[in-house]
Amino acid sequence: VGATDQGTRPMTTTIATLRPTEAVTFDQGKLAALCDRMGPRAESFIAGVLADVETLIDAITRDHAKTADLSHHCFELAHYADSIGMTTVSRAAKAVLDCLARDDARTFAACINRLQRLNQPQGNPGWALESATCPTTVA
Repeated sequence: VGATDQGTRPMTTTIATLRPTEAVTFDQGKLAALCDRMGPRAESFIAGVLADVETLIDAITRDHAKTADLSHHCFELAHYADSIGMTTVSRAAKAVLDCLARDDARTFAACINRLQRLNQPQGNPGWALESATCPTTVA
């Protein structure tokens, strides 16, 4: 006799996979300061960093079994994300580094999956500034 839900009907053997949706957020102040400092070059710099972030997340999620490469990629990812105020990605990369340092395999898998979700535009609601107002700086 199989397990039943409240004794009346068979319970399903399928477990739903939860895939939380998380927006990639930016620190408005850091982004505005970067635009002020770099002027018209800011746009191409930010675009280049975003391309590097995407490449690094792809490498991390593809090659996460290679611990030496993984640590290096996560360190680089956190650095690049921090440089443009990309707070969500920076925190996610640092969480992977923390899992590696603690040898926490269970949390490590969740953190790798989080990075992968953050890098999937179709599953991500988009990027949002951490404040409701946009920077007033025009690059």
